[in-house]
Amino acid sequence: MKFQRSTLILVGVAFLLGAGVLIAESQRSQSPPSATQSESTEPILAFEEADVATLTVDRGDETLVFEQGDDGNWQMTAPENALAEPGAVAFLLSRLNTDSPLQTVTMTADQATDFGFDAPVGIVTVTLKDGTEHELILGGPDFSGSANYAVVDPDPWPPAEGQEYSVLVVTRDVANGINRPLEEWLMPVETPNVEAGEDDAAIPNDSETPEDTPESEAPPESPAAPEATDNGAETTN
Repeated sequence: MKFQRSTLILVGVAFLLGAGVLIAESQRSQSPPSATQSESTEPILAFEEADVATLTVDRGDETLVFEQGDDGNWQMTAPENALAEPGAVAFLLSRLNTDSPLQTVTMTADQATDFGFDAPVGIVTVTLKDGTEHELILGGPDFSGSANYAVVDPDPWPPAEGQEYSVLVVTRDVANGINRPLEEWLMPVETPNVEAGEDDAAIPNDSETPEDTPESEAPPESPAAPEATDNGAETTN
């Protein structure tokens, strides 16, 4: 009888422990870690491309500046003054106002180096026509290497001690748009392709006589002098 009671106690304790573990696991699965928030369906930044006045891309050793004209065409003003490739500008802007962050995590000021913000990939500043300004700072890659960390409109920045920041995990396309080679930001300039044969044909050869040039005419012959008579001139008596 004593053996049966001990067995029942052990079974009861095991049951309570198992139930406690199940409850704890259930609560943990329902509540995400405090450093990670739910995914967002909102874009990284809210704006329309038509409302953008200036786009600035600071890549550390080089700063690109673009201005949008009233006709919707983009002009690069730095480091060169030239027509911009609209597809390159539209690609980067669409990554910002169309793509949603993959995830949002919380960063403290002393973790900025861990997220790659001590040497950011780039800083993108979007200035709207109404004067509103948005800034995205792109940090280092995440643990998977297929995305980057980013902060949007951080205040204050650089990170102040004791401050917490919401860090977005964004697709690698944002980094690709920022790191595009300079020549791909410029509108290609088409130059006429002149064949070498056409150039040679356009230049006449001095040794050749053009077909249309008439041959020089021989000078007219001088009239023949009258022949002298054998007997000479006759003398009249």
